[in-house]
Parts: sequence; structure tokens; C-alpha cells
Amino acid sequence: MSGFTRELGRCIRETGQALNRLGMRAQGDFSYREKFCRHRQIMNLAEKRPYVATDAWVAPNAAVIGDVQVGDRSSIWYGCVLRGDRNQIRIGAMTNLQDRAVVHTAGALESGFPATATIGNYVTVGQGAVLYSCTVMDEVSIGAGAILEEGSLIESHTIVEPGAVVRAGARIPSGQVWGGNPAQYIRDVTEDEVLNFQKEATDATKLANAHSYEFLPYGTAYLQADEIKGQGGPM
Repeated sequence: MSGFTRELGRCIRETGQALNRLGMRAQGDFSYREKFCRHRQIMNLAEKRPYVATDAWVAPNAAVIGDVQVGDRSSIWYGCVLRGDRNQIRIGAMTNLQDRAVVHTAGALESGFPATATIGNYVTVGQGAVLYSCTVMDEVSIGAGAILEEGSLIESHTIVEPGAVVRAGARIPSGQVWGGNPAQYIRDVTEDEVLNFQKEATDATKLANAHSYEFLPYGTAYLQADEIKGQGGPM
């Protein structure tokens, strides 16, 4: 029954799009012929539906697909992909995934480790990082271009340096800095770095709010209102 309902909904949506194009053509408006990408930031996959907190921000060209949850005041930046098609992805609060970061999952892991992807609170994931069926606990910094392979565990108050590759099943203990390929222990995290985890995440949230403000979900009516106001008309 659920499959029938999905297909019926799809047919209705496509019919609406066809009628919209027909109406535009009748009015002499052929802009519908322009080829553009109707990108969907948040996309269901059969019964798997994403949940994004109302005060979280997903960039216009990011993709949140399937069984994904994004927590309060978190931000998913430009070009990110969160693909919860094979297993679930859970993102905590005040966490930011920077441009082009990718999180995806396996259906199951032969090692017995959880095949889900879990990212905690106050986590910063750098540009181009790839996280695959791994667990990242609270207050962690993942450097740009880092790769976290399946089954890896990153404990709280740790730093994974840019470009590091954390091998499958590896565990990074709390309070350490790891880097290299394969990633290895470098040193302990300093007290200043511990204090910086929340600050870095909070700064990203503030910046995300500024970006979010520029992508109002209410169409372009506000532009017409501004024009009328500028001409001294009634509001």
C-alpha cells in the first residue's frame, strides 16, 4: 500500500508540473524550456525520510538523503552529501559539516562494528572530509580532506589533522591529535585546543545563520515589497 501511495503522489506531482508548463506556454512564457537542475536539498528514499531540526541549516546545493537526522543549530554546508540510503546517519547539535564533506554508510560490516554513521555535538568536519560508517563523539575537529573508514571511533576532545586517513576499526582515544596515512598518534591536545572545540562550532553556527538569512524560503515577494517601499508606496 505504501508503494502505491508513493507512486500516486509522484504521478500527481508530475501532472502538476505538466499543467504548469502548459499554462506558461499559453501565456507566451517559454522560460520553462530553460534547462536547470531542480536540486532537492532534502530527499526521501522510499520509507527513509530525513529529519532536519527547524533551526539547523542545509545549504541550497547540499544533499540530505534517506535515514538522516540533523540536530539543533547544526549546519550542512555547500556541496555536502549525507547519504543515509543503506543505514542511518545521526548528526548532533551545534555540529558543522563544511563544504563538500561526505557522510555515507554500509549496509553491514563484517567486523561487527556498527554500520551507522554517528557524529556528536560541537563537531567540526572540514572541507572535503569523507566519513564512512564511523562514530565521532562530542567536541571533535576533523581536518579538511580527512578520511574516516568504516568502524573507526573518534573519541571526544580529539583532533584528526587535514588529510589524515583513519583506518577501518581504528580508535582514537580522547584528548589526542592524530595525523598521517595511516593516522597515528602525534601529541596530546592542549588546554587551549579543548576550549576551542565549542568556540569553533559556535562560530560556524553564527556564520551559518548569516548564510541562511540570504536564502529566504518565501519566494521573491519581499523584493517587490522593498521596491514599493522605496517608491514611497503603502505597505
